[in-house]
Amino acid sequence: MATLLLAGCGLVARPRPATALRFQFAATTGDGYMNQLLTIYNDSNQMLAPTLEFTALDAARSPLSKVKVTPIYGSDRGQLVVPPGGGVDVLVFTGEGAQLAEDVAVSVRTTETVKAPAVDVEPVVTPVDESGRVLDRSSQFTAVSVRNDDSEQMSVRLVYIIWTEQAGDQRQQAERVVPVGDLIVVPPKQTTLVPVTGAARTAVAGAAGRVPTSIKGYLSR
Repeated sequence: MATLLLAGCGLVARPRPATALRFQFAATTGDGYMNQLLTIYNDSNQMLAPTLEFTALDAARSPLSKVKVTPIYGSDRGQLVVPPGGGVDVLVFTGEGAQLAEDVAVSVRTTETVKAPAVDVEPVVTPVDESGRVLDRSSQFTAVSVRNDDSEQMSVRLVYIIWTEQAGDQRQQAERVVPVGDLIVVPPKQTTLVPVTGAARTAVAGAAGRVPTSIKGYLSR
């Protein structure tokens, strides 16, 4: 596990938002948790939307030039919003030599300040059936309950993640990521019900109970 203290060229601000970001990558995080987790620490008091670039590294911290690194929550295109304190993204390694990736170098292309009230909690995401009954992530759910426990409104995106089967000491990573709905604005201290339709509904029907899956929400814009 390596802590990367890398700052890039953010938008002009005082203090410069990019300097407020720090990164920590964990290749594995224990049973029941997502692997290849990137923690993004935000030392400012503002909501930030960084655009990041990634370079996969092997165990000796040498670059793997043929390996593509893709974040699930869109931190490579400014989609993930990181609140004060920090947030996370999940990385996927593909291409020749992907199995050798043990670490990642992160650089900040830009960082935008998001004009939204700062929130200090994550959305609570729960799969439910048509009657609103709570289901587990392995079930064929037809809607997703998104609860905001903060005193400010939050903007959230949902993704349905289909994971690779874990074999031996091989790390589990996302094989397919399907958006559920669009940007969801959840009022403070309220819950919004998001129907699962289209490609997401097809993905749930095909994967639920057959392969490892997750339904996740993240702060976005």
